[in-house]
Amino acid sequence: MLARKIYGPPGTGKTTKLINYAKTFYKFGTPLDKIGYFAFTKKAANEAIDRMLDAYPNLQRKNLKHFRTLHSLAFNRLGMKKSEVMQDEHYEDIGRDLGIEVTVYSNGEETTGFVDSNSEYFNLISAARIKGLTNKEEYNTGMYSPDLDKRLLEILSEELDNYKDSYKLKDFTDMIEKFNVSELCPKYDIVFIDEAQDLSSIQWKMLDIIRENSKYVILAGDDDQAIYGWAGADVKKFQDAPSKKDIILPQSRRVPGRVQQIANKILDRIPDERRIKKIWKPRKDEGFVDYITSIEDAPLYTGDWLILSRINDRLDKIKPILRDMGIYFQIKGRKSYKASLFKSIVNYTRWADKKDKLSLSEIKDIFDYVPYDSFKGKEERLYDLKEFGFSNTERWFDVFTVDPEECLYIREMLRHEEELSREARVKLSTIHSAKGGEATNVLLILDNTKTIREAVEKSLEKEDEENRVWYVGVTRTSQNLYIMTAKKEARGYDIESLG
Repeated sequence: MLARKIYGPPGTGKTTKLINYAKTFYKFGTPLDKIGYFAFTKKAANEAIDRMLDAYPNLQRKNLKHFRTLHSLAFNRLGMKKSEVMQDEHYEDIGRDLGIEVTVYSNGEETTGFVDSNSEYFNLISAARIKGLTNKEEYNTGMYSPDLDKRLLEILSEELDNYKDSYKLKDFTDMIEKFNVSELCPKYDIVFIDEAQDLSSIQWKMLDIIRENSKYVILAGDDDQAIYGWAGADVKKFQDAPSKKDIILPQSRRVPGRVQQIANKILDRIPDERRIKKIWKPRKDEGFVDYITSIEDAPLYTGDWLILSRINDRLDKIKPILRDMGIYFQIKGRKSYKASLFKSIVNYTRWADKKDKLSLSEIKDIFDYVPYDSFKGKEERLYDLKEFGFSNTERWFDVFTVDPEECLYIREMLRHEEELSREARVKLSTIHSAKGGEATNVLLILDNTKTIREAVEKSLEKEDEENRVWYVGVTRTSQNLYIMTAKKEARGYDIESLG
């Protein structure tokens, strides 16, 4: 039975609402192994676990084994091991064998099961499987280059299957498919499904099985934030799912007034018959919106930032500009400088300024960056660099033999008082990867691609999703929104005309 469907506009506390429901069921006697809480990502599942542990300190993580992702549930119930799961390097091996250079951004665990890479071939095959289409049918959706080699596509598809069979590996779509015919679903009293608008067709089939084995099911999501259609998500199923009671969360704790005005105007581009209309209030602060033409126009030297782009290529072009500005940033969880180098700089400076002696491992690390042979010592003791001819008066940048550009970049970051030992203030992300995140300041880059523009022109479904993508982008900010126009107006999404 679908007891309730909760619509959570940006920042309205959808996850908090679900966790509060879970606490209530537990408080009134529902055993934890009869409460299922399924999030879209591991991060979101862990956040739910942490909130339960904060509320009930006597619990342990092992007590909350049904707080997880749908992929994780399938993995667990099928009795699989991590060594049996396709990883990034497996896809890259297959690509190399066929002369296709591929970098895998995600093996599908964190989304619908879609394997996200920089290869149209891998992406097309993955999307087709999740949607239940043939490769030809997926190609005809218009999201791919017209010069794609059809023969190579089919060879790659066969090779993927052969590779998995040979090494007895499964991808995340395989897991869901196998679970759906396994009769291994647990019995639940109550199940919570978060971000339900992003479930793929085969995940909806899995949910149907869970629903048959549960007394009550509560769905939460927001069709206005459904942006994974290209990865197989089926927002229509979320919109059409019947429930005994629909709840729209009315108050955002994140989105300021001026930003909401722009967000609502973006949604006005989607006809009412193709979305669920929701009324929600922004927080009282009006916030700030500015239109800029260059990244240097944004006040990036203070505060926390999300720099968002529709496409990875645009972020790649931003990175060298930020380095020239001496801005410390992270992208895909990776820091913008070489962490091992900075660690050695810190240790060398600690020795030079404070006269601290250094451990064997610290000495070995420093010797990787100085014009000496590698350190041969093995004795575990504290060392003074003076033993090897170093002087306390020499600064690290006069001693270390590193790339001059990298050296200058680190010096500039330190001059700007960036806290390099902490998480970066500035994060670069695609809009899709930033979903669920927020920052005080958001810089939204309006460039997109010819393929996206052409797909939008051919399909109302893709036009709606494109509008939702930019709605998600603008609503990541809790205070200041900087909108950077596309290099060429015809190649970007239009927000400026919205006023």
